[in-house]
Formats: sequence, C-alpha cells, structure tokens
Amino acid sequence: MRPKEWQRLINNSPDPQRASHYLSQLRTAAPRVLPELEERQAAVLVALLGGSVALSEYLLLHPDLLSVVTAVDALEQPRSAQGMQREVHGWLLPLLKARDYASALRQLRAFKQKEMLRIAVRDLGAIGNVLEIIQEISDVADLTLESVYEVCRRQLSERFGSPFHHDADRRWRPTPFCIFGMGKLGGQELNYSSDVDVLFVYGEEGHLYRIPPRGKEQSGKGMTNHQFFNRLAEAFILEVGRMTPDGTLYRIDLRLRPEGKTGPLTRSLTSYENYYSQWGQTWERMMLIKARCVAGDPQLASEFTEMAQPFRYPRSLNERILKEVFAMKERTEREIVGAAEIDRNVKLGRGGIREIEFVVQTLQLLNAGKIPFLQTHQTMTGLDKISQYHTLPREQSALLEAAYQFLRRVEHRLQMENNLQTHTIPTERRSRERLARQMGFETLRAFEIARQKHSANVRQIYDRLLRKDESSEPGLLPAEFDEMKEQWRDLLLGHSFRDPEKAFSLIRNFALGPGYGHMSGRTTDLARELVTRFLAWCPRSGGAGQLSARSAGDPLSQSSKIKITDDKTLESTVLSDPDRVLARVDSFVAAYGARASLYEMWSSNPAVFELVLILFDRSEFLAEVAIRTPDLVDELALSGRLQRNKSAQDTLRDLRHGLEDDDQRVWIRRYHQAELMRIGLRDILGLSDFSQSLIELSGLAEACLQYALEVALRRQKIRGNPIAIMGLGKLGGAELNYGSDLDILFVAAGSGVPIAALQKVAIQIMDLLGSQTEWGTAFEIDTRLRPDGEKGLLVNTITAHDEYYRQRAMLWEIQALTRIRFIAGSIALGRDMERRAASLTDFSKQPALAGYSPEWKQEIARMRSRIELERTPRGKQDLAIKTGAGGLIDAEFIAQYFALERGWHQPNTLDVLTQAVEGKVLLESDRKSLIEPYLRLRRVEGILRRWSFAGETMLPDDPAALLRVAVRCGYANANEFVEAVQRDRKAIRNVYSRVFAEVLAPASR
Repeated sequence: MRPKEWQRLINNSPDPQRASHYLSQLRTAAPRVLPELEERQAAVLVALLGGSVALSEYLLLHPDLLSVVTAVDALEQPRSAQGMQREVHGWLLPLLKARDYASALRQLRAFKQKEMLRIAVRDLGAIGNVLEIIQEISDVADLTLESVYEVCRRQLSERFGSPFHHDADRRWRPTPFCIFGMGKLGGQELNYSSDVDVLFVYGEEGHLYRIPPRGKEQSGKGMTNHQFFNRLAEAFILEVGRMTPDGTLYRIDLRLRPEGKTGPLTRSLTSYENYYSQWGQTWERMMLIKARCVAGDPQLASEFTEMAQPFRYPRSLNERILKEVFAMKERTEREIVGAAEIDRNVKLGRGGIREIEFVVQTLQLLNAGKIPFLQTHQTMTGLDKISQYHTLPREQSALLEAAYQFLRRVEHRLQMENNLQTHTIPTERRSRERLARQMGFETLRAFEIARQKHSANVRQIYDRLLRKDESSEPGLLPAEFDEMKEQWRDLLLGHSFRDPEKAFSLIRNFALGPGYGHMSGRTTDLARELVTRFLAWCPRSGGAGQLSARSAGDPLSQSSKIKITDDKTLESTVLSDPDRVLARVDSFVAAYGARASLYEMWSSNPAVFELVLILFDRSEFLAEVAIRTPDLVDELALSGRLQRNKSAQDTLRDLRHGLEDDDQRVWIRRYHQAELMRIGLRDILGLSDFSQSLIELSGLAEACLQYALEVALRRQKIRGNPIAIMGLGKLGGAELNYGSDLDILFVAAGSGVPIAALQKVAIQIMDLLGSQTEWGTAFEIDTRLRPDGEKGLLVNTITAHDEYYRQRAMLWEIQALTRIRFIAGSIALGRDMERRAASLTDFSKQPALAGYSPEWKQEIARMRSRIELERTPRGKQDLAIKTGAGGLIDAEFIAQYFALERGWHQPNTLDVLTQAVEGKVLLESDRKSLIEPYLRLRRVEGILRRWSFAGETMLPDDPAALLRVAVRCGYANANEFVEAVQRDRKAIRNVYSRVFAEVLAPASR
C-alpha cells in the first residue's frame, strides 16, 4: 500500500495520532511485513492501533503476531471452542505426558494472549458482532482454566497421591472435583478484563493414597480430601493469577462462595447442600443462576447442579424478593458507584448492564421453577425466553436486548483502551470523542443521545419491575413533637431506649435545631427521614439482640461475618445502646456545624449516616475521633478507601508524604487516627475479616516504626541502616489488636557501630510514637523485654543479645523469642536476629542455654498457672477471657510450647496451631475444639478493645454493660453470650490439658 492509502486509513481511525504513532513503531519492528499488506489487512491493523493502547504495545513486543492480526479471511468467522481445543490439546497433552508443566503453562499464556489479540481485531475491525466476541472471550477462558486445572491436578497428585472416599457400600472410590464458573464466566459473557468468579466443589470427605485402597481398608492415612482440594484450589488460584514475563491469565474472585471471604475455600457437595438449604440468601439464588462447570468432573458438576436446582429455581417465591433485589442495587449505587459516576458507569450505574441482568434473573427466580424453559445461565437467552413465555412484553425484551448489546460494546471499548477493569465513561472530552468514534458514531452528541436512550429504556423497565412503592409504607414517626410527646415516648420505649425523655429531647433537637424554629422545612423533613433510618437500627424492646429485617438478602453485609455458632454471627446488625448512639449523634451534629448540608449529605448517602450510627455503637474511641474530625467518616466512606486492603508498604508510602511537616509527632498521630478509623470501619462493616484487621493494625505499626526510624536517623545524621527493630508479642505475631502496646527490641550491628548515637535514635522513635500530645499518642512502646529489662541498654549489638540469651536469660525470655519478627530498619540484621532466635528457641536440639532445662515443659505449665492465679481477679474467673482457664493465653501457650518443642519459628499463634493440626501434632478435631474457639474469643476481645481502645481482658460484670457486649457479638441476651464463651473456653482448656497432660500433674505439686 502507498503512503497516501495508509494516511487515509489513519485519518479514519478513532484516534489518528495514536494509530500513526504505533504504526511508525511497527514499521521498525516488522519492516518487511507492512508494505506487503492489502487494504483490508491494513484497515484492521489500523483499527487495532487506534483502538487499544494495551494491545498495540503487546503487538510491538510480539511483531510475529502480525500474521494473526492481518489474516482477514480467517477473521471473518469466529473460532469454535472445539477448534481452539484441538489446537491446545495438540501441544498440551504431549507436554503433560512429558511432565513439562512449566512449558505447558508458558504456552498456555501465549495462546491466551494470541487469541485475545485475534478477538480484539475482529471486534475493533467490526468483523464480529458483540455476542460473537463475548462468546469467543468466554471460550478462551474456559479452555485456559480447564488446562491450568489439569496441570495443577497432575502436579499435586504426583506429589501427594490421589483422593479417595467410601461409597454407600463402603467401597473405595476416586473422589471427583470440579470448578464452577459464576457471574460472567458462568454466563459465558466475559469481557476483556473480567475477573473470573469460581466455586470449588469436591465429592466426599476421605483421604489420599498413592496406591488405590482396597476392600474395607480404613481411612485416616495421609492427607484428607479437604486438605488436598484446598491445596489444589490454592495452586489453581496462584497459577491463574500469577504475573509472569509471558503475562498473566485472569484475576480470580472467590467472594461468591458461601460465607464469602471467611468461608472454606473448597466444600464437599454435602456441605454446599447444607449451606444453601439453611443459610442461602436471595443474592446467592441469583448468583447460582449463572453457575456452570468450567473444569473438572462433569458427573459431579451435574450432581451439584441438581442439588442447587430447588434453591436457585424455587417452585414458589414471595414477591418480597423484588424489594430485596432493589435494595441490593440501591446499595451498590450508593456504596460502590457513588454519585459522581452513577450516570457514567455502564455496568453498575443507572440504566446499566447490571439492571438488565437483575431484570432477567428476578423474573427467572419468580417463574423458572414453574417454567423450566426459562432456566438458562445467559442473559440474552434469558431475555428471549422470558419474552417467549410472556413474563416480559416482547417490546420491552427487544429494548433490553438492544441496550445490552450496545452497553456491552461500550464496556469492551473502555476495557480495551488500557486493559483495565473499568466500566466508567471518562469525563475528558477527547477520550469520549474517541469512544464515540470507536462505537461508529460521527459525533459525540450522537453517541451520548444513543447511550442515554438505551439507559433510559433500561431504567424505566427496571423501575417498573423492581422499584418499591414508597407511598404504600405506613408512616413510622408521630406527626408532631410537643403535641404528641406520649406517642414519641411509647415509640422510643419500643425501640429499646432506656431514657425516652432524654431521647425525645435529643430527637426534637435533631429535627428542629437547638433553638427550635431556625431550620427550614426541608431540613426538618430530611431529619425525620434520618430518624426513621435510625430507629430501623434499634432493637425492639422484646429482644435486644433481634436482628432487623434490613440485613436480609444483602450480600455486602452478610458475606464476611464470622460465625460463632450454627445460628449466630459475631457482629450484630442492630445497635446495642441506642441512647448512647443518639447522644453521640447530637455531639457530632454540633461539631459539624452546617446542619442543613450535613442532613443533605446523609440523605443523599444514607450508607454514610448508617455508618456513623454503627460506628458510634461499636467504638467509643473512634466515636471521639469522629466528633473531633467530623469530615473523616464521610471522606473515608465516599472516597472508596474502605473497600481496599492496605499493606505496611502502602501505609509507609502514605506516611512519607508528611516528611516535610514541621511537627512530625502531630503528623504521625493524625495519620494514625485516620488509619485507625479506616481499619475500624472496615472491621465494623465486615469489609475485612478480623484476621485481616489484625494484619492491617500490625502493618500500621510496622509502617509507623519504619517511618519514625527514618526520621530519627535523619535527625541524628546517621547514614545507612545500622539498626533493626524487632517485634515481640502481638506485634511479632502480626496480630496486633486495637490499643495494643508495641513490644520491641532495638538491635544494632557489631563492632564499629555508634551505640551512643543509636540510643538517641531509639529514644526519639519512642518520643515520636509514644509521647502524649493534644492528639494523644500513636502507640505505647514497651522495651522491657530487652536483655536485663529496664536496667539494660535500650540498644545493644546482636552479639550482646545472643550472649545474653545463651548465658543469662530465663526461660520466659526464651519463650518470648518464639514470637520475634523483623519489623523495621536493616533487613539483613533483622533476618540474622530471626535466625539466631530460631536456633535459641529450638528445644528439640536441647540447646546449651541458661534458661533451658529438661523440666522446661513443667516450668511453662507452672508459669501459665501463675498467670491464671495472679492476673485473674478473685471471683471473676468466668469473665476472664484472656487470663482465665481456657482463655486466649491457653491457646498462646500451646502454640509457644509447640514452637519450642518442635523448633518451629513461626511467631503467629494461629499459624502455629494450624501447622500443628496439619502436621498431625494436634488432632484434626482440634480445628473445631481449639482453633475455632480461639478465633471466636480473639474476636470478642477485639470487640471489647475496639470499644475502649484499652487492653481489655475481662468481660464486664455489670449486667447492662454485659448485655451491650452480647448484642455487639450477635446475641439476644447476656446468658446466651456467656454460655457460648464458656463453651469455647472449656473446649480450649480441654485441649490445653491434653497437650500439657504429662507435666500438669508435676506442675501442680
């Protein structure tokens, strides 16, 4: 082709400048290919270069793929799944046979990238329609995931053996496993940057055998099926998501599994059946509509589908489900999309793809149990069927079909731009104009008109089906205040207010203003709406722990709750103390000042208002922070920062933004309080499980210590890293709780280190983090675990530490070293200290230590007995969840005992206990009798400490306070709560007694 012809194609592309740029680079990368192209070939190439930065960059790295891009004749038709499978199996099966798994995975990544490039060319070149493109993307994913599964299964089976179980006749059978695709993967509706939602299912419980078992051979040999399939799932997740020089495959999303993040990674078929029959919610019914096997045993997949059929397609379902589905969508708009993107997000926004999916799935839920022909996992097929069987008028179905295809094309164009998982139309005009041209529109205005028309059609049909009729709901509040004071009193008593007179005064003040009559009618109306929302969170006086109906069917509030018993969850969704919360709201409004704008914001973002209520009920300390900095809560809620996990490195990067602040102590404390609020809110809302909260609290401490060290070294003009900060206790175990002290050691390198200067560095670190200011402290620093305690040097060399622990340290000091971990400073020095500590605490080798004797186990048991006796107030044994019998310290001592006995240098208590179970040191049943009770008690401790931000080790003995704690922990009354805690403590103590059985009798003498 001549230059003029190339220029004409470039000028007609969506982005001529970008197309010209990449074309010039491609001429350099493949100088012999471009001049030989025909016009049709050149046209599709220019469409690609002008339509996607990510794919253009990939093509430049792999110019050999130009043959794929320009094979116009081959691009005319979509590739069949069978054709792709034949290609992959042609090279995959020989590699599997040769056990060359690395090459198999490498070629699989190359295959995926090549096919995605080919599909994108068909899409951007307008060769394939949107439904073909979606199907091809999904077929590539199916084949890729199935192949990765086969590689991982073979690798693990070769290493560990194969899983078997007993059938009904007690004969051994191989245990099947399969992977279900959910969401867009299950619906074969993937886009260019979709996560893949999966569930892992195995057949039965059993064990692994290298040689198939025969006859009536008993189980119990080797790894359990559950352990094996968990490892298989973990290997699959790691391989699919792993970033390599050959690229990555997919992001795996596991949040759709039962119990979300806190649920088991894999479950047996029976476990799934029990869960869905007892705990399944509306959103899970909708999720299962799209469930489809993508890898593994097809017979097991059929059994799973049959099992789930009555749940996902019930014969009859109350139309109350419409309100639940609508509430889900409303919450998504408020909390995930936000007002700024509500009209630009083509997936989750108004009139978006999700509303089309909800319409189809809701009609399927209501009708497909009676009309089996409506049972399909694909949205477009579902639209056709619900129209064909008259559950949706044909004209409305046609409007939704047109909108779905249009919006999916927009979504594809957005994601192809930079290979990002985005669904939001950009605000920048040039980007929108390029998008309009990619969609085939001559002007931006024409594109916007078409998009708005489609979205309006979707929203109208969605509202007609799902929007609840607000006018039909009876009014809750009395119409007047002073004239209807008795009605208000009865209403407040019925919602568990202990002092209805004071509560009425505060609500009146909230609605009418402190001077009464100085607020607009609009603001008063907003206040009344907010009061109604407040009362919805209050428990009825008949049962303080009764859950409100607002939480039903809500995946965001239910998915991450930790179960306490079969019918309890750790976090309640009602307020434990409405009187106190109302008083805090009054203080917050006064501190905020602009009452009208605050109510407008709360009304527009009711999730923020509800967040304030639950925060004030769950944490007295964070309530004070919120009142002191009233913009902090809504900034966190509306910014999206609550949705993200943060590592210590993320936090350290944020902290370093304040390096130039004049007062570093204030900067650290202000940042620390903001992060505590973020972590606390995520914990309260169930956006992270409690273990993640402990990790983030520990990460915050690590980052603050590293930052303070950098500041102190700079002040002392010391270069390099001559010091390491080691964590002990909860910091060392990465299980820091709210308000925990930081137990640390300062370790210096050997000779030639300026110890005197490093003493000043350590003192400055303690001042930066621990001194009292108007903003409080960041952390209490405890260095008493250093050699010679308070009499010893604050900073000492690693050699001096080693000599002390070998020659003078007592057993409890060696025991403390089982939890040592490098935190900040010199990595090499920190790792060296960890290695030395690992050697010092390996009692399996009977080390030559002053603190070691053959009776060390008895001494540890005696130490635990002294703690129980001396630190537990007389008469309050039942309330001592930490120091009392069966308390948290029992579990910690078990872990530290195993760490010493086995030479396990693992500072995290839970990790040691899990390792003990998996290594058969503890019984498999101890997961339920030790690990699960330990996690529940630790969570109760977290709820106590989150309230007061102090080292709570006791349940309150005041009945009213105990009831409030019980409600926060998900119980209707204090008796049920105390009984559950006692059961857990008894279970822990039983394991403790068994572990220390051989030494408890001597220890007690």
